[in-house]
Amino acid sequence: MSKTIFSRLISWLTVMLLLVAWYTPARAQQVMPIPDPIADQAFLLNGWRADRPNLLVFKDPFCPYCIKVIPKLDKLVGYNIYLFWAPILGSASKQRSSEFFQCQRPVSEAILAAVEQRQKPQCNGALRSDLMAQNTQYVDAYQINSVPSFYLQGQKVALAQLLKYQQSTAASVFGVKPDWQRFTQLQQLPAWQAKNLILLIAEQDAGKTTELLKRYQPEYVIADTSVLVKNPQLLGCRQSTDECFQQKIQQYQTQQQLFMLMFADSLHLSRSSVIERNGTHMYL
Repeated sequence: MSKTIFSRLISWLTVMLLLVAWYTPARAQQVMPIPDPIADQAFLLNGWRADRPNLLVFKDPFCPYCIKVIPKLDKLVGYNIYLFWAPILGSASKQRSSEFFQCQRPVSEAILAAVEQRQKPQCNGALRSDLMAQNTQYVDAYQINSVPSFYLQGQKVALAQLLKYQQSTAASVFGVKPDWQRFTQLQQLPAWQAKNLILLIAEQDAGKTTELLKRYQPEYVIADTSVLVKNPQLLGCRQSTDECFQQKIQQYQTQQQLFMLMFADSLHLSRSSVIERNGTHMYL
């Protein structure tokens, strides 16, 4: 093989490697494991319900802020809460965490009370190595390097966000506290992803719907039929003429009319507006 051909071959291989590196994602999207209500029941702090999102909490037994957070967990009532021990602060943390697995449940009220009081738990049973392995599995999968850490359905969130959501569910809109379970067809985003509570889109702003959704990221959207026809994605449909749209438009209209009826003349669609999580109403 001549030097010229060899040189061209090396150049070609170099270009191909660069192209592969360019088009290959730096890291494939990783699907985070979600606890099973039966297999991982030992780590569940409260009762499990299918209609609630799963919240994973990771703590170190000697982390001061983790200890302060323990009483606040009682305020998080809208989640299936799983607690896992992530002893990242040293050998003492690892030793104390292992002691929790000599109790029947490693996240019992007695253990949490002992951690909060900075005392050794009274656990005298055999070491539950099976539960320790489960605990380690989640700590490793979520790559915990700071505590406390909170993950909602696999997505990292801050405690402040969770508490803010709890407060917003109690917020009133023009003095009215809607029963949101009756308005599921109006929901656009999960509560923990939304920045605002409600976005009302007027007919004249139908062409700006995508822009408004991106800007305000509402949990719920109120819009009349003309806006929905031009933006079928609001109902999770591709076109306003397909079967999906015909099925969902009736449910949406029924819930939208019921919602607007609660506010009489205080809320209308003559002009686009947004309602923040604290209940503040602002015209756009």
